[in-house]
Amino acid sequence: MDGIVKILFRLSDKLTIRMINSLFGKKIPLDAKVITESGELHRFSQADPTVEEIRADMIVNINGERYHIEFETVNNKLMPVRVFEYGFMIAIRELKSYVTHIKNGIQLNYPKQYVIFVEQNDAIPERELTMKVILWDGDEKEYKVPIMRYWLETPESLEAKGLEPLLPLQVFKIRKGLIEIARSRKTEVEKEKLTEEKLREIISIYTEVTEKIRNWTENDEFLTEYHAEQMLLAVQHLSEYLYSGYKKYAEIESEAIKMTESKWIVSKWLREGELNSRKETAHEMFVDGKNILEIKKYSKLQDDDLADILRGLPTDIQRKYDLLPN
Repeated sequence: MDGIVKILFRLSDKLTIRMINSLFGKKIPLDAKVITESGELHRFSQADPTVEEIRADMIVNINGERYHIEFETVNNKLMPVRVFEYGFMIAIRELKSYVTHIKNGIQLNYPKQYVIFVEQNDAIPERELTMKVILWDGDEKEYKVPIMRYWLETPESLEAKGLEPLLPLQVFKIRKGLIEIARSRKTEVEKEKLTEEKLREIISIYTEVTEKIRNWTENDEFLTEYHAEQMLLAVQHLSEYLYSGYKKYAEIESEAIKMTESKWIVSKWLREGELNSRKETAHEMFVDGKNILEIKKYSKLQDDDLADILRGLPTDIQRKYDLLPN
């Protein structure tokens, strides 16, 4: 799970910045440098003097500002304490890096924090985790961390918010239903039937997610086919991580993959066919001596593609156009 989350947040700096801007209400330029920091944090155990290691899901540093994001599948009353502790240890780690240069006293800089609750739980607050911190002198501070109730998100809402890399988490949506079936008082035969029906929802999730990723790849300048491939792999790995222990899962997953892969391949063939058709149009227009603006208009190709076509044509045709270097 940790590895998959890291993949989704490291598809590209631009996609990461777009997510950070959306989650934290920022306007960071998309060309800013993103530094992914280690999630390994250390604290001294209260039970003994040994160092205990815990791991934060995601810490990124953009323009000197730290952003900490946690993905959670469960919730408990002490969740604000846990996130507060993460923030404290991140601040301590930053402090240690420049403690020898402190002149005006110690300052702990908490990162900006956000928690994404993946699995449905109606007890989770709507907007934020809160906790009251009372200092030794009686001063009270309210600690707040914004949250997302991910199970309410759809592929369309994720796209609208610029959170495309979170799309693979949609496969979590059937897990609560499966757990409820297992805990019900129905007979084993009934449970097996209902479980298979619920698992079959994976097929529609795979299909919807694949269609959305394909559309994004075709129409979004920041999403490449490499990004699409990584996101589709994340969908597959997450569903295997969550559901591979269920009977019939392997068969259902195989059916889902076969269906979505065929759609992806057909779509790719169509895109390649369309590109080849436009290249043929440009080739014919070059041969006919058409104006370069007209060629660009009807072929809808970039200068680099047009230059490649020209290189394959006779020299006398090449001389008519100013696309090739001298």
